[in-house]
Amino acid sequence: MPAIEFRGETIGNILRNKKHLKVPINQRSYAWEADHVTDLYTDLNLAITRNTEEYFLGTIIAVVGKDSEDVYDGRQRLATSLILVGAIRDYFFEAKDSDTSREIYTQNLSIVDRKTLQCESRFTLSAEDNSYFLNRIVRNPDDPARKAAKVDPKKTSHKRINDAAKKAREHVDDITKQLIPSAKGELLHRWLDFLEQGARVIWVEVGDERTAYKVFETMNDRGLKLSAADLLKNYVYSLADKRKTEVVQKWQAMAAVLESLGREDSDIVDFIRYFWISSHGHTRSNVLFDQVKKEVAAEHQAVTWVTDLESKAHDYAALLTSSHEAWKDYHLETRGAVALLRYLGVTQIRPLLLAAFGRFSKKEMEKLLKVSVNWSVRFLISGVPSGNLESYYSRSAKKISDGVIKNVAELTKDMASVVPDDDKFRAALATANVPVASLARYYLRTLQIVKDGKQEPMYVPSDAAAVTLEHILPVNPGSDWKHVSEEDGKAYYNRLGNQALLAGSVNSAIGNVGFHTKKKALGASPFSLTKSAANGNTWDVSRIIERQKKLALLGPKAWPLAVK
Repeated sequence: MPAIEFRGETIGNILRNKKHLKVPINQRSYAWEADHVTDLYTDLNLAITRNTEEYFLGTIIAVVGKDSEDVYDGRQRLATSLILVGAIRDYFFEAKDSDTSREIYTQNLSIVDRKTLQCESRFTLSAEDNSYFLNRIVRNPDDPARKAAKVDPKKTSHKRINDAAKKAREHVDDITKQLIPSAKGELLHRWLDFLEQGARVIWVEVGDERTAYKVFETMNDRGLKLSAADLLKNYVYSLADKRKTEVVQKWQAMAAVLESLGREDSDIVDFIRYFWISSHGHTRSNVLFDQVKKEVAAEHQAVTWVTDLESKAHDYAALLTSSHEAWKDYHLETRGAVALLRYLGVTQIRPLLLAAFGRFSKKEMEKLLKVSVNWSVRFLISGVPSGNLESYYSRSAKKISDGVIKNVAELTKDMASVVPDDDKFRAALATANVPVASLARYYLRTLQIVKDGKQEPMYVPSDAAAVTLEHILPVNPGSDWKHVSEEDGKAYYNRLGNQALLAGSVNSAIGNVGFHTKKKALGASPFSLTKSAANGNTWDVSRIIERQKKLALLGPKAWPLAVK
């Protein structure tokens, strides 16, 4: 057998025919949230209702040994597909169709070990999940072990499996609820047939774990995004017919604009998805192509779409480039905000900014960019609320495109339940760990500006060595730090209260020394927030906590909820 072997397969056949399929012991437990489960079932439903012969669900990478086939990529899809098959089996069981229920159980869900006569799942999950998965999903509804299966409250994966099972049952009920009993059974058989014949994957067999990781890394880093872009491009080209030259030119012009943004932000699929979200609401990458196909289905629609793409690509470039000519008549703070959003690495807000650009007035756009920075910092410090941050921004983006939201005041009201308020932000800032030095330096410099009462343009950090970051309690405390335990040292090293701004030359000179030596450098700093850290004769956990609480008091003013 070659070191790497590729084969066309289907999800159903893999689960039905591979008897030693399992999750490697060092791999994570079941991780899909309800949204991921719903997305998979929705994708399959779309393909089946459209009578699509085949639907591609990506790759599955397995290390094939003598006695097992360990799945390194595709675990969640296989498990979630098996959960759906289990829900279909449950339907037939409850409908008193014991023959069909038994056939699904023996052929699609379970394996009986010839030696022990024990029931096993056709796909063995991690040690943490397998027993619960077997009892909750694979066993028949009347099995005592199924009835006794309980979610271990200490294991999030158990709750996810249980939630996925509920979603699968809801899906079965939903697709059959309008049908007569005989038609319900026919439809569910059609679903099982599609899993075995149409739900296609690329099955990748490798000989060892290292090769599996290499294949996974290569396909995700290079192949998958490129193929998605090519898929969109080839589809829209196929619609162009007599106007193909025009469509090709506009697509290439869009691509050229994106390439000018650099490697991190030049991905065509990312841009198209943001553009699509800005007017259609939250859309995941795995359904983008199908959504585009539903709306762009004729020559004139293809021309209009690529024309809009080319135009919006210029807007997208402006939103990521502070020196872009689009900002030449804007306040200097606006350029600073554009630079900061890219510096902070926030991408979830891009659909919202795309929706607003060209719809909001110049004044409102200036306010939006400033408040976007403030919201982004609040989210970075406080964490994202329940749900997906991009989905919240996407919801508001669509309202902007639909004309429901016309200015920043209305947008702020729409986002009020999502963005952390002053009390939550202050509390989060008071305990925040900031391990990324560039972010810590930005936070401290901005807090210093507020502390000084300066009315400066929006601060844009620099990676120059003029101002550096000093951890007062060092990463490897020596004999001068015996009063701080090793556990506390690790826990509080990256706390913002333990970090201070210093001149680059001073920072390199004081090194990994005790607090008494550092005091002189801290006290001589021109930055008052740094200078104040020199007070006292010792530096310990209580000093870090105290200082960070004082820094947190400045937070709401540094990144306010409302801007003028």
